[in-house]
This record gives sequence, C-alpha cells and structure tokens, in this order.
Amino acid sequence: KPENSRQIAISSEAQFVNSNTETCFTLFLGQSVYVKELYKKQMQSKFQWFKSKWKKETYLSSSISDITNNSAYRTIISFGKDVIPLIIEDLKLYENHWFYALESLTGENPIRNEHRGIFLEMKNDWIEWAKENIQTDEPSTR
Repeated sequence: KPENSRQIAISSEAQFVNSNTETCFTLFLGQSVYVKELYKKQMQSKFQWFKSKWKKETYLSSSISDITNNSAYRTIISFGKDVIPLIIEDLKLYENHWFYALESLTGENPIRNEHRGIFLEMKNDWIEWAKENIQTDEPSTR
C-alpha cells in the first residue's frame, strides 16, 4: 500500500448494499423497463466519455496500432457486447476506426477481401453485418 493511503470504514449496511447491487441489477435488467433504460443511459454516457478521451489522445496519429492500443479504446472493448450497438451507431455517423473493436467483440470480420483498406467499404460491410446480426434494444445480462 502507498504510505498515504488509509482504510475507509464502511458500515455493514453499505457493505450489504454494495455486495448485492450487481445481483439485483442482473435480476431486474430483464424485468424492469426503468432498469433497462438506466443501464442504456449509463452505457451511452461511459461510451461517449471514453470515445472522447480516445479521440483526443489519438487524433494526430495515423498508426492503427496507436489508435487501437489506446487505453480508452481498450476500455470501450472491455464493456463487452452491450457496447456494439453504440459502436455501430457511431460508425454510421463518423469515420472512427472501430473495426478492431468490432472484430474483438463479435469474433467476426465481415469485411470483404476486395474492401480491405477502403474505409467507406469496410464501414458499410460492418453496418450491413449489424443489420443482420444485432439487436439494439436488449442489453445482455452477462
């Protein structure tokens, strides 16, 4: 532990709530419209924050490795499959390099060989894939 760190006292009630929050969330995610919408808004907010951080940190880079190995980009990937609809929506609107993230999250690569290296064609291949393969309104319960 760092020398300046100290223990934080948490009441038993707070510990109980903290330990059961994830379980409650998972139980209600499939049952409550309110919880679904709250989850969706939280995911959108986190996605936008990390996307903004990623763009600020890589906007001058032309290196795909720098762009896809950025910590904010990796954090977005760590959100799991629930972030895929947000990435697809962003891809529809902007020319952000989401191809590596999408392949990592889906385990698929729908980019046709003749489209490799042509950003607009690669983008369209992923958008077409999404139309056939993802649902945009149901978060997973991991």
